[in-house]
Amino acid sequence: MEEQLKALEMAMQLERAGQEFYRKAAARTSSAHGRETFLSLADDEAEHLRILEHQCDYVTTNQCFARMPEIGVARADWDQPLFPKDPGLFSKAVRSDAGDADALLFAIQAENTSFELYRKLARETQDDAGRSMFRWLASVERGHFDRLMLNYESVLGSGVWAD
Repeated sequence: MEEQLKALEMAMQLERAGQEFYRKAAARTSSAHGRETFLSLADDEAEHLRILEHQCDYVTTNQCFARMPEIGVARADWDQPLFPKDPGLFSKAVRSDAGDADALLFAIQAENTSFELYRKLARETQDDAGRSMFRWLASVERGHFDRLMLNYESVLGSGVWAD
């Protein structure tokens, strides 16, 4: 169970960091649609954190993951990577003077990191409920990635956020 608790703590740290980043990015963007997108993603990260905290408490008490039918089934193909690994692809850091494209690029990288972690944890856990939860989280992160990539391409191409 110690390995499961370590995995959950690592996942919770990612969700906390993601939530903080999205709130800061929402405050920095001048686009109303961008602000709405970032705040929506922050809310999603808060919900993921709530799920992970519940699981952490449950694992500590019961030595297994809780079944969570309310999260549903993984909707996306979580078994494939989001994009090829390229260490130089995301070399930019988000600075205080960064624009929306920089923030979106950083967010895409963060979502990829979360997606990869959840895929790994889904493969490694022997607990069916834990595997189901990690697959669902990977699926949600894939959706975040797709949403961010659409907006990134739109901001780069036209200078406006996608609808």
